[in-house]
Amino acid sequence: MQRIIAFLNKYKIFNSEKCFLVGFSGGFDSMCLLDILTKLSKEHHFKIIAVHLNHNWRGDESDKEEENCKNFCEKHDLTFYSERLPDSIKKSETAAREARQKFFKKCCEKFNAEGIFLAHNKSDNTETVIFRIAHGTGVKGLCGITEYSQIFGYKIYRPLLSWSRQDVEEYCKTHNLTPNNDSSNSDTKYNRNFLRHKVIKDLKQINEDIDSAVMRLSEIAQSEQNIINEYLNKIRAKIEIDNKIKTGSFLELSYDVQKKFIHEFFIKNNLEYDAKKIIEVLLFIQENSNLKSGKTLSLTDNLWLFVNEKYFALINKADKNYDELRIEGEGEYIFQNKIFEIKKIENTPEKFPLETENYAYANLTFPLYLRTRRDGDIINPFGMQGSMKLKKYFINKNIEQYIRDKIVLLCNEREVLWIPGTGLSEKIRVKKTPLYLVSMKER
Repeated sequence: MQRIIAFLNKYKIFNSEKCFLVGFSGGFDSMCLLDILTKLSKEHHFKIIAVHLNHNWRGDESDKEEENCKNFCEKHDLTFYSERLPDSIKKSETAAREARQKFFKKCCEKFNAEGIFLAHNKSDNTETVIFRIAHGTGVKGLCGITEYSQIFGYKIYRPLLSWSRQDVEEYCKTHNLTPNNDSSNSDTKYNRNFLRHKVIKDLKQINEDIDSAVMRLSEIAQSEQNIINEYLNKIRAKIEIDNKIKTGSFLELSYDVQKKFIHEFFIKNNLEYDAKKIIEVLLFIQENSNLKSGKTLSLTDNLWLFVNEKYFALINKADKNYDELRIEGEGEYIFQNKIFEIKKIENTPEKFPLETENYAYANLTFPLYLRTRRDGDIINPFGMQGSMKLKKYFINKNIEQYIRDKIVLLCNEREVLWIPGTGLSEKIRVKKTPLYLVSMKER
């Protein structure tokens, strides 16, 4: 109990006005944790809510476990919330983990919770580290499970990480707790069960206290990771601006440091990765480092890596926006996050703006339209005879590929007339006296 009190003091949980969730499967670990937190919450006045996800893997057994959890909470006057996964969810460890993460995030939002307590113990850390070693982990993977972390914006606390599985079982026995006994825990077709019942059991013939040995390894690895992070942060300060990494400066780094940066890039953005994916990304950066308009590499359905000669960055390729706004005459118009204005001009200005500015003098004929680009768009570039495809025009102007769909255009029914900050069509150029001043600014 004293170890848990020290943990809660460390993270300033006591006397908090915040609400905290407890992941409650009803097994030994989570029942032990919930029982301890229930007692301490009543003594130190912080609120906890037990949340249970019924994975629906084992039919009646899963339902009985949910009912046991509910009964435990009713007995101890605790708020209990549960959900049941549909039959369509794939029955795999990966799918279950992803479903739990989504469930916890949803619960944190529903109850406006500060974070969630999970009941991982020292033995869980051993399984995690050995599993990662089997998959060729680096130093980061050897750090194992941490007592505090954040994912999807919510905080995760693991007060039992210094407890062994035996400590947990002894607590449950001493306090007359009756946890659920998940029958699937003995099924060695699941990776963690195989490690627990086969691999780790054999390793204990070499070192009976393998959990403590692996925990020491994790602590050493975390210390090494801290040193690496300190070194990378110093480099990052020189090559990173506004979440963009300068391509030239990055490629001046040693090959091993480049790989480490990409590794950290995947971790920072919570992306799935392996050694092959890291090399693929690194090669993509190298091969496209001389492109002016740049190129993108798909990482997930919505996230892409953009690379050009200046920088590389993670971008979100949202669906293309097909909205448009019809303009019938003078006035101020709001479109997406832009403010567009048309004013009639009475006097000829002494100076005309450059194409690269966000205002222009033009001779316009209504109606006009504000929209983003579409397939087949053309423009008659200022000072040129004839039209060209807008895509080619963007390439000639070195407009980065990933922002082209976000640029707001002024068009008539057939073609692009003005691209703020980029260029004007010959079709609306002022020959003697301008009729209108057009401008665009951020909303």
